Amino acid sequence: MKVLFVVSGIGYGDAMREHCNISALKQKYPSAKVMVAGYDNSYNYFKDKYDTIRISGYKLPGESMKVNGFSFVLKNFLLPWYWFFGTLKVRLKAYNFVPDVVISDFEPAGISLAEVLGKKCIVVFGFDPLLYKEYKKTHKVNAMMKVQAAYFEKLYNLAEVVVIPTFKKDKDQHLIYTYVNPVVRTLPNELPSESYLMKSFGFKKKPILLILGGSNFGKILARNINTIAVENKTEEFIIFGGDLDFKLNDNVKYIKFTDEILKYMKVAKAVITLGGQKTLSEAMVYGKAVLCFPIKNHVEQVLNAYALEDAIMVSQDSSLSVVRKNLNLFLKRIPELNKAVESRNFNGNGSEQFLKVFDIVTK
Repeated sequence: MKVLFVVSGIGYGDAMREHCNISALKQKYPSAKVMVAGYDNSYNYFKDKYDTIRISGYKLPGESMKVNGFSFVLKNFLLPWYWFFGTLKVRLKAYNFVPDVVISDFEPAGISLAEVLGKKCIVVFGFDPLLYKEYKKTHKVNAMMKVQAAYFEKLYNLAEVVVIPTFKKDKDQHLIYTYVNPVVRTLPNELPSESYLMKSFGFKKKPILLILGGSNFGKILARNINTIAVENKTEEFIIFGGDLDFKLNDNVKYIKFTDEILKYMKVAKAVITLGGQKTLSEAMVYGKAVLCFPIKNHVEQVLNAYALEDAIMVSQDSSLSVVRKNLNLFLKRIPELNKAVESRNFNGNGSEQFLKVFDIVTK
């Protein structure tokens, strides 16, 4: 069996989710041959783990907490050509690797390649069209979000089946949408004890994690948290991700990337993050209180926060004054939020459920 995974490289979340799915696949089918096609962060993440080829993909510009429609179009207006040549590049470089099935997120190259080769394509991505319809009934949706939603739905319609990891309590099924639990790399009970981890990291108190992912969208948030940290000297903060270029306060530490982030997650007091599904999934399964700043106009992140509004604290504003106010409130609400997360009883076995779908499609 040969399986090609085509993975978005805007951040690390999509790459880590597919790594979970690949690991589950290899565990069940050890002889399966896997190849990955990615770009930017996904290419760098996979290049030393599996046979990986580079393709072209999206550019999501900006360091603010908002997706700018004009900038996005300007950076991506040649993408139809890139997708066309990207598909050919995948096919040419992999001419000795004709996949039996293609697994893709929202990358058109994967879907196009599957069609060219006459193979089945499974899309795995966090955007939920049904949740979007529900959200629109009570919330204003701007043009940028409408365009994204229409685009994702169009891609979904081209796939054999769509697997959507979800935070929803009720996983209603759809003709081509299959809902699965959050995808988590390692479950909490598979890691060493908290006391052991605290000692190995040299922590005297549990830190608050600020997880930005692979993009620079959270840079302004990191700067504001760093500024406010000096006012909360009893707390220890660790920032993960982003390209930070400012001086950190004494109670703030910066780690650009680490494969051991789940060990930090296990001992964390709480988590501050954007609205990416991967970090939110891990925080929920690990039972952590979350302060979430979804990127404005980013339809998937907005919906992630919406689906979790009963279990996390959400802020739509990342300005210094609002972050200060919300951080102080968040610190007081941590015990309450921990109970809210616990009551949801999240299960991180999404990769196992993905495999069941994979078996149905391929057999």
